Amino acid sequence: MKKFFTLFSLLFLLNSCGVVKMGGLSDDFNDLTDQQKAMIKSFEPNLQTDKDKIYVISALELREELKKYPKALVYTFANGCSSEFCKPLYVYENWAKKNDYKLFLVMTSYFNLDYTLAESYQTQLYVMDSNYFGKQLRRRYVTYFDNELKGLKYNAKDDWNGNLFFFENGEFVKNLSELPRN
Repeated sequence: MKKFFTLFSLLFLLNSCGVVKMGGLSDDFNDLTDQQKAMIKSFEPNLQTDKDKIYVISALELREELKKYPKALVYTFANGCSSEFCKPLYVYENWAKKNDYKLFLVMTSYFNLDYTLAESYQTQLYVMDSNYFGKQLRRRYVTYFDNELKGLKYNAKDDWNGNLFFFENGEFVKNLSELPRN
C-alpha cells in the first residue's frame, strides 16, 4: 500500500509540474491546439452543420435530432480506442448506409482527437457536452449522457450494454456493443 501511495504521489507531482500529462480524465478541451479549438462549435438545432466542425451536443439535444429520422444509430466512442468493440468510423458508416440508418458519431471527449481526425469518414462529428451536467470527470458525464440518451433519468443505475444506440422515430430501441450481423 505504501508503494502505491508513493507512486501515486509521484505521478501527481509530475503531472502538476507538467512533466507527465495524464489525459482522458476530463473532457481535455484545454489540451486542444488553437486550430482544433476553432473546429469546436455549440450545436444549434435547425441550422446546417459543417463537416469541418465538431458540434458540442447534449443527450437531450441529440434526442430531438433523432426524431427527424425513421431509423438512427448513435455511436459514442473514445478517440483512439483500441478495444475490440471500437471499429474504424467507416465501418459504422457503411453499416448505417446499408441498413438505412442515419448515423450520429459522438465522441466522449477531446482526448486523442488527432486519431479521429486522421480517419476517413463522411459523417458529421459531435462531442458530448461535458458541462451540461456540471461534471468534468469523463466517467461520470458519459454515464449521465448515455442514460439521458436512453430516456432514463441522468443519474439512474443502469448496466452498460454498449456504445451503439438504436432509435426508431426518435424512440430508444436498444443498445449494443457490436453492430448486428445481417
